[in-house]
Amino acid sequence: MKRTALIAFLLFMQVSNLVANEIAVTNVSLVNRNKSLDYVFVNFDLSWNNSFRTSSGAANWDAAWVFVKYKIGETGEWKHATLNNGGHTIPTGTATTQTDGTGIFLYRNSDGTGTFTKTGIQLRWNYGTDGVADDSKIFVKVFAIEMVYIPSGDFQLGSGSQTESGFRVANDVSSSGTANTFTVTSTSPTLQGNNVNSSGTNLSTQDGLSLDLGTTTNTATLASDFPTGHGAFYSMKYEISQGQYRDFLNTLTYSQQVNRTAFAPNSAVGTGALISSGNNRNGIEISTSGTYFSAPAVYGCDLNNNGVYDETDDGEWIVCNYLSWADLAAYLDWAALRPVTELEFEKISRGTAAPVADEYCWGNTTLVGLAAISNDRQAGEVSNTTNANAVYNNNFTTGPVRVGIFATASSDRVASGGSYYGVMEMSGNVWEQVIRIENSTGRSFTGSKGNGQLTTDGDADASSWPDYTGACKRGGSWQSAASNIQLSSRNGATLNGSSRDSETGGRGAR
Repeated sequence: MKRTALIAFLLFMQVSNLVANEIAVTNVSLVNRNKSLDYVFVNFDLSWNNSFRTSSGAANWDAAWVFVKYKIGETGEWKHATLNNGGHTIPTGTATTQTDGTGIFLYRNSDGTGTFTKTGIQLRWNYGTDGVADDSKIFVKVFAIEMVYIPSGDFQLGSGSQTESGFRVANDVSSSGTANTFTVTSTSPTLQGNNVNSSGTNLSTQDGLSLDLGTTTNTATLASDFPTGHGAFYSMKYEISQGQYRDFLNTLTYSQQVNRTAFAPNSAVGTGALISSGNNRNGIEISTSGTYFSAPAVYGCDLNNNGVYDETDDGEWIVCNYLSWADLAAYLDWAALRPVTELEFEKISRGTAAPVADEYCWGNTTLVGLAAISNDRQAGEVSNTTNANAVYNNNFTTGPVRVGIFATASSDRVASGGSYYGVMEMSGNVWEQVIRIENSTGRSFTGSKGNGQLTTDGDADASSWPDYTGACKRGGSWQSAASNIQLSSRNGATLNGSSRDSETGGRGAR
């Protein structure tokens, strides 16, 4: 029989209110509980900078992907809350998209730019569906990730260059002049080896960098639901930041933390999470030691190395490097997102624009490398190099930088280093791990989304997601040569995220 005592709803605020270019979730509370139907509203305010919506040009918008985690009691495990499909209280001027109860997109309902702030958002949480008893003592966290809507439509793969090992039509074996780009339509492409006798309507990976189809005339097909980039989807606006990964770690059990970090969670305070703290600007550390396979550690950012955690200059807005494929997949499953495919990587970057040989993600070959910064480690960390629009070639020698570092309220696509749709740092900063099409493991991906839960060992458990052998790297890093950060460069097609390194991170989609 259901117990009818009042729920002891004890609010627990999100550890970090500011992540990914200053998106903020504040003033969280639980209100208007319905005891007979077992639901309650999660109330909060939401704000983020450089928001936009446009009905011309790219005809898209940015959004916040919002989801809720809860735990029962002080020592309970954090779980993903099930949101009702509708019935929320949404402020005027806000549009929403929701599908499966794992979260909700919130965004402008009309054209505009600038800071987007809404108060009194109320999401209906069906706590009874999640098996929460009426007399439970509940702790709640609300998370928000900035996303960008990528509309459906045809687009081009490959820039036409002969120097970037890019995609092309299967029967183009030329080594000079302009390579023939491939048009992605609503029909999933057939893959074929790069051979003069192959079909001009099939897609080739040029020279089979990973020796799958290579230069034969063999063909292969993608899973029927493989995300080719033609259909509409959302992409994270920024690469995962250190603050976001810290917040992720702080919702895991001890055994889950073991596999999502490089050092045991019961290590001493000050021990780095992914690498020795401070290496290549990664400052995530243990702030409270865990108890061996009992109590999880608490993690914080301390890039200024003063032993005080999560200060304004502790680097939580810097992109998170040292992420393996397993780390990235776990984060995306936990957030109810999914990996990006390498076809989508080019759609996000190029959009519907015509290819430009050797272009970068901002659509031309104008490239200025960041060599110095101001406001080191802070939310306002900015380039101190005139006209810089990328972090590459070790021009900035210590590591990657803040996500969205080049974007301002008035910067254009080239100055911001942004993609056609307004996604940041697709070229440079850290390598992005994406699902590849050059082997059957990657091709089996069906686009399934995470459910917010992980295995007891902290791994992603989403169906059809490949291991690292089905992934590769695109976009280059803070140490990469210019040729590796070109939009269509597949020089990272032979790389994978089997281990952690200073140049690799990632982002997700939905």
